[in-house]
Amino acid sequence: MMSSKINNLLFIVFYSLLSTLTFADNTVMLENNQARYANFTLSYFEDTSTNPLTFNEVPSQTFKEINNAFAFGYNKNNFWFHIEVLNDSQQPKKMFLELTEIIHKNVDLYIVSDYDDDLIEKNGLSVLIKERSVKVSNPSFALEFAGNEKKDIYIKLSSLYGVFGSFVLKTPEAFHADNRFNNQLYMFYFGAILMIGLYNLFIFLYLREKVYLYYVSYVFIFALWIANYKGVLLPYTSMAIYDLFQIAIPMFFTMLALFSQTVLETKKYFPSFHKILNLFIGILIISVVWMLVDMHTGFYGMNIVVAPFLPFLLFVAAWALYKKHKIARIYLLALTVYLFSMILLSQLYLGLVSYSIFTSTAPIIGSFFEIVLLSLLLAYRISKLRKEKERSQEKLLAQKASESIRLTQMVEDKTIELLKLNDTLSIELEEKERLQQTLMTEARTDDLTGALNRRAFFEMSMKELETSKRYKHPLTFLIIDIDFFKAINDTHGHLNGDIVLIDMVNVIKGTIRNTDVFGRIGGEEFAVLMPETNLDDAAHLAERIRSNVFENISLLDEEQVSITVSIGLSLLREEDNMIQTLLRRADLALFKAKENGRNQVCIEEDVAA
Repeated sequence: MMSSKINNLLFIVFYSLLSTLTFADNTVMLENNQARYANFTLSYFEDTSTNPLTFNEVPSQTFKEINNAFAFGYNKNNFWFHIEVLNDSQQPKKMFLELTEIIHKNVDLYIVSDYDDDLIEKNGLSVLIKERSVKVSNPSFALEFAGNEKKDIYIKLSSLYGVFGSFVLKTPEAFHADNRFNNQLYMFYFGAILMIGLYNLFIFLYLREKVYLYYVSYVFIFALWIANYKGVLLPYTSMAIYDLFQIAIPMFFTMLALFSQTVLETKKYFPSFHKILNLFIGILIISVVWMLVDMHTGFYGMNIVVAPFLPFLLFVAAWALYKKHKIARIYLLALTVYLFSMILLSQLYLGLVSYSIFTSTAPIIGSFFEIVLLSLLLAYRISKLRKEKERSQEKLLAQKASESIRLTQMVEDKTIELLKLNDTLSIELEEKERLQQTLMTEARTDDLTGALNRRAFFEMSMKELETSKRYKHPLTFLIIDIDFFKAINDTHGHLNGDIVLIDMVNVIKGTIRNTDVFGRIGGEEFAVLMPETNLDDAAHLAERIRSNVFENISLLDEEQVSITVSIGLSLLREEDNMIQTLLRRADLALFKAKENGRNQVCIEEDVAA
């Protein structure tokens, strides 16, 4: 036992001397006014040995300096990264170290510090989220620093698909804010994709045209892969399922090829290109089987296949446009955006381009525009067919005078058919406009309560703030939080908790004015912005809200339940330029209200006093 402690002590001393000599210029200095550290220098070492090195052997290796963003392509070797972090203050600090990509099988953290014992923590796809200390999809680690403490952080990383990403240090506030923003962004993306896909699915069920089936299949399979690639599904899956879902890539490319053949009518107008596309489809199907047998080599081979496939599609679209195929114009625009984004991602996986958030998220950005454009293409296709029908009608009418009664009757029948088709198309266009309006409303509204969501609330509030400052009108801000809401969920369940939220929102809506801005800014947190309202009037309104909520009775599992809320109130000051400033002061008042026993209203002046 004594010998083991001596060996550990000698290792720490040796390591400290070595790191001082080698990495002294790479220290990340934690400052009080910085929330994120996203651009700093670290060092790495690639373990190419037959028997992987242990951690005790790593510090003595020769490390290379790089930026915190890296892209090494497909590589089965272990990579070791070294980061020095110094808390340059007397106060203790908490930070999160986040790896921006989830695709890595193992992300193991090793920490050496003079203040604490060595720390080892495992993460990555091989570790279920429920088993991680920080339960988010991206490999993340919670770090604590004593005053003036320096930590030497080692990360051991291995991957089956590609070694790329970046390390970012964040304060807890920035870490949680970024996660909330990403979740909201994904909700918008997948909500929009779902609506577009369902709309075209309804058209397919009505028209029974294969082109819509190919498009819908492509959209939904691609959305499934994006959800898997960005870790949206990771809380509900394991590494085995994550690996399995990689077969979605050749599957949605297959659907894209079938859609392209149909919409560009390659079999009719470009038979040689049609045969080449059939060859690509066959290879992509083989890639699916290959990936099921050996995911790593199959995935690498699939990326090699995709490299010529997408440029060839672009060439076919350009040739169709040259041949004056009317639909090719929109298709070429959509494919160009998509091609650029997917080639970027493919090159990133192969390690041929530098890593950045843009190259990593390029498929999300490019696919969104591509899916929207292809949906417009299908709508244009319907319009084009309608115009062709109308031209046919005009031609038949022009021959009416010189043809027989039989031909006249055929023209009349054709006209009736066309009118029915026009009615059908008008209904479909109206439905599309309704769906688009619904999508815009849902993007600004909280799904559960019907109140404004956080983003829409702050957008409208910022406009009111600017108006109030311009005309020097009073403006007050309320933040409302349900007392002991977790206890309601634990006792009655989350469904009943949702009922409580809905009931409370209805009470608040019935209490505030139509001119007030009301939204949900957190789980059980709501906010009200009151234009043209001074502090006294706002305090009276807040008290009415508190009283009305308390008097309202919710029926949960045949049990009557009354809830209380705590409310913080702040007033616009002359120096305030951001609505977040009022939010912070109202939040301090809310905290005071909770400290004073909850079920009460606290004004920012009370906090200052």
